[in-house]
Amino acid sequence: MRMPDILQGEARTRFLQGIAFGAVAAITIGFFWGGWVTGGTAKTMTAMAETNGRMSVLVPICVAQFTAADGAVAKFKAAGSYSRDNVISEYVKTVAATSMDYSFARACAVGVEAELSKTATKS
Repeated sequence: MRMPDILQGEARTRFLQGIAFGAVAAITIGFFWGGWVTGGTAKTMTAMAETNGRMSVLVPICVAQFTAADGAVAKFKAAGSYSRDNVISEYVKTVAATSMDYSFARACAVGVEAELSKTATKS
């Protein structure tokens, strides 16, 4: 059986170089412009999306629980901006079986600030 001319001598070398160059170009273009990601990056993106989705549901509930607590709003207004998440953690321990951590308390504090600014502009 005779080998094709493309797989013999100098042509074979150029053919294999073209395959290698094409593979490297496809991978480079895929990762830089095509939106390809590694498995670790995909897991990180999934976890972040899950957290953001959960926060978008839980923060309004947290704000409602906090504003319903006696004296919570007054203490929130009196606290400095750096300690407002601590005030939130003091009044709201859990929301829908989710424990209060720093990022959740911070997101809730931002929600309370937005809610208070809305009620201040209505008055």
